[in-house]
Amino acid sequence: MGTRIETPRLIIRTFEPRDAEPYLAMVTDPEVIRYLPPAPPATMQTVQAAIESRHAMEAELGYAMWAVEDKTTGAFVGQCGIRAVDGDYGPEIDLAYHYLRTSWNRGYGTEAVIAVLGHGLGPLGLDRIVAVAMQDNVGSWRVMEKSGMRYEGLATY
Repeated sequence: MGTRIETPRLIIRTFEPRDAEPYLAMVTDPEVIRYLPPAPPATMQTVQAAIESRHAMEAELGYAMWAVEDKTTGAFVGQCGIRAVDGDYGPEIDLAYHYLRTSWNRGYGTEAVIAVLGHGLGPLGLDRIVAVAMQDNVGSWRVMEKSGMRYEGLATY
């Protein structure tokens, strides 16, 4: 069971126990989390709970945040997926993505986002997927634009 989406360079898949350590490294890197809402510091316990929560969400809804790995090396490079959130206009399906700093500027974000959007709007049958980025997160804005998303306005999540 689980999701597996392949792109030319990436595998987007259900999180596995082996992802916990690199995931923790990613979400404790100040450069990675500086554009995320304030939260208590992540620990191995909170990462493992997040992975379990994603498994439950995927089992129930068919989607969640997924691990992204380099197809050639099998190395964890980040996460990309969709999840339900409450936004300004009610519930939305939100696209989110975060990558290890060593994976930045390689086009992984755009490649994974295009694949996840295609999966959500195609096989999963979702009608709409939104993405949110802080105004000064230029890298995230570029990923959204390159992936064909369009700006609709400011929102609070």
